[in-house]
Amino acid sequence: MNRFIALVLLLIVLLPPVVVADQAASLLRFAPLQGQLDFVQLKTVQGLPVPLRSSGYLQISADKLLWHTTAPVDSKLLISPAGVSQWQQQQYVAVAGSEFVGQLLLAVLQQQQDFILAHFQLETRQNNCLLLQPVQPPLSQLFSQIELCGQHTLEQLTLTELNGNHTDISLQPVPGTP
Repeated sequence: MNRFIALVLLLIVLLPPVVVADQAASLLRFAPLQGQLDFVQLKTVQGLPVPLRSSGYLQISADKLLWHTTAPVDSKLLISPAGVSQWQQQQYVAVAGSEFVGQLLLAVLQQQQDFILAHFQLETRQNNCLLLQPVQPPLSQLFSQIELCGQHTLEQLTLTELNGNHTDISLQPVPGTP
């Protein structure tokens, strides 16, 4: 009987690392994004009959991301772990309180496992998708889930807000870029 209890206790102690290892392994399906990618973004807002559409490109490096929207208006965001800055009057101007947003976007696009595992519960879905569900504020106060889909790299993101609005972002590598 003591051996049985010892075995059960051993399994209980060992179970959390196995779950974390499984979650980390599911993240490895997507290679971190680098270089230039074209994007199309569709934002579905409650009460609007059609989604809002924008497009442009992303330029991703190890520590920052340039998000350049070219249509319907030209705008640039520089995203880093320090936060989000918007291009205004020939310079980037920091957006107050955006540090966590910068960290989140870089973590998702570059598959930073430590950040993702610390802030999300993971679930592998069909159709080559991974569902991220926020486990704590501030993310759990903004998003009900983030879905990442793709074969070997991230090709589609869907951010679902608590209010029912959602944003679908399709990513396409630009030929000839790393």
